[in-house]
Amino acid sequence: MVRLAFLAAAAFFATPAASAPLAGCTAQTRACLEAVARTYVDALVSHDGSKIPLAANVRRTENALTNARGPHEVRESFARTTMVEGARDVRMFTDVASGDVLVLFRLDVDLKPADAGSVTRSGDTEYKVAVTKPAGTYTVHEAERFRIRRGQITEIEIIAHVEDGKGQGSGWPVERDAAVKKDAAK
Repeated sequence: MVRLAFLAAAAFFATPAASAPLAGCTAQTRACLEAVARTYVDALVSHDGSKIPLAANVRRTENALTNARGPHEVRESFARTTMVEGARDVRMFTDVASGDVLVLFRLDVDLKPADAGSVTRSGDTEYKVAVTKPAGTYTVHEAERFRIRRGQITEIEIIAHVEDGKGQGSGWPVERDAAVKKDAAK
């Protein structure tokens, strides 16, 4: 399963220079690491990746497929996130020593029917999509790991699961409790 919100376009041969670190957040502190990771989640909803501090050698993988190399490929993919309407239940787990931030969240997605005017269309395969989805609304459950060095993201690793319909699930703890009760009732 692949989330349609993030898929990179054709490879570019030139590697652009890295972007500047997030102002005031070059220290390896929990607050700075989480602020850097938050820029990525915010970019999904704003459809603008220009403010994400990315290293020149940044690489993004999604469900085991590399879909972007370098800041240009990562950033340009945000222009295709127009179907993302919001991010909910954002939770961060930070390992300050390693510079890793794991972010769990859900995206509300409204994928429009294929037409000539759409930037991203249902059924698109242009963006290395392993599983395509028809037009409709979806909830994308995300787990994203960011490796951050000196205020810049060097690695992005995404595991995504797509469910039909917006607003699916009411948060992991509630779903986990409901699943335990369901299993206990058997």
